[in-house]
Amino acid sequence: MIEIGFVNDCISELQSCLDQGPIVFYQGKELRSLNEEVVGRIGGLRVTIRADEHPPPHFHVEYNGENNSFSIEDGAPLYPSNGLKQYFRNINKWHSNNRATLVATWNRMRPHNCPVGPIQ
Repeated sequence: MIEIGFVNDCISELQSCLDQGPIVFYQGKELRSLNEEVVGRIGGLRVTIRADEHPPPHFHVEYNGENNSFSIEDGAPLYPSNGLKQYFRNINKWHSNNRATLVATWNRMRPHNCPVGPIQ
């Protein structure tokens, strides 16, 4: 597995967003759902894009022992019943702010013989 790092500010933004707790909507307002479990969390965030990947273009998020894969195109989870469910909105929000970085990283990592080509 080959991993390419992201710009630290990009990853720090997602770390900060996840540490604040899951995003919930109440009466049309975005709020954070904080509880003891969330308050006690520290570190453990990893976002990766791998060179030897299957379609569709996606990135992986690992946080607090959970992980899932998300579409680079729209930020949707590839496996909705897998881990990080309570953070899907956080990750989607982060994705919308950092899609260009994800696309550039995906495109830079494509081997010449990769069946999953570059994305726009």
